[in-house]
Amino acid sequence: MFERILVPLDGSPRAEQALPLATHIAHINHSSIFLLRSVEFMSIYSMQTVGMMERIQQLEEQGARNYLNSLKTSELLKQLPTMIEVYVGDASSAILEVITRQSIDLVVLCSYGYTGLKQWVLGSVAQKIARTCPVPVLIQRDEQHPLPCGVDREGQPIFRVCIALDGSSQAEAIIEPALSIAAACAPSRQAEIHLLRIIEPLNQTDEDAFKEIYQIDLKELIHQQAQIYLQDVVKRLEQTTKSYAGIKIIGCLRSSADIAQEIIQYVENGNSDQSPSCQLLALTTHGHTKLDRWIFGSIAERVLNRTRLPLLIVRPPQQEMLAQARPA
Repeated sequence: MFERILVPLDGSPRAEQALPLATHIAHINHSSIFLLRSVEFMSIYSMQTVGMMERIQQLEEQGARNYLNSLKTSELLKQLPTMIEVYVGDASSAILEVITRQSIDLVVLCSYGYTGLKQWVLGSVAQKIARTCPVPVLIQRDEQHPLPCGVDREGQPIFRVCIALDGSSQAEAIIEPALSIAAACAPSRQAEIHLLRIIEPLNQTDEDAFKEIYQIDLKELIHQQAQIYLQDVVKRLEQTTKSYAGIKIIGCLRSSADIAQEIIQYVENGNSDQSPSCQLLALTTHGHTKLDRWIFGSIAERVLNRTRLPLLIVRPPQQEMLAQARPA
């Protein structure tokens, strides 16, 4: 599925933690790797003379190119077709521009990099890319919860991916890329895909009024419909995942007034021991309409800001078409 994988870097060892994951996925999918380093020297040396600024820009660009070339020829990447690019300007703009120009299929990056004066604040870059990127974005988090890949961990827990759904076709846009990541990263392809559907509790007054007028238990009806939806998705995926030996599909229905917190609780704590129950959380930036409140500004953004786990985010095709049709 992923033919061209982009890895944005800022020169820090923390940002480079995305490379083993990206190269593993590339080996499985026979992909090409694109390494990108942006140089934002203007904000750092704004007080220098024009001539000095030009010289600094040349040095910054050459340093970035040397850095990327050293990675390209490293043991990790030497078996993969790898391209490098240095971009002068804003990191987020660089990533989005390269995605379009190079027909990138997947972006893999870390949520943290440099700090201090010469900073590329990867946290803010990751958030902006997750909101606007037209292709899947795989975000590595802190060092304590890396996404495992390439190791058959005998006796270790099964590789688990949680896909958050809201019942809409837009939210289901995450399923195919999540399955591809699971197939690439799971040891011996032993994986569980947890389809998590969370419904909000009803206002008691509304529930009583509906029952009085229509003689229908609205709470039970919504629960049944959500359960039928999950069963239907599970059945569909079981047919499409027959080629993925060892991948199991599980539907899970929960109820909570705080959907974002319930998602985080499920993926990080699960129902059993202290360790996270899932290794990866996957969701879309949009689902139902704004009236249903599954929009990036509310649920997905809160999840992105709070979870400790690696995150796969996809912008649904419908949202991409709306963004392209919207006047500048």
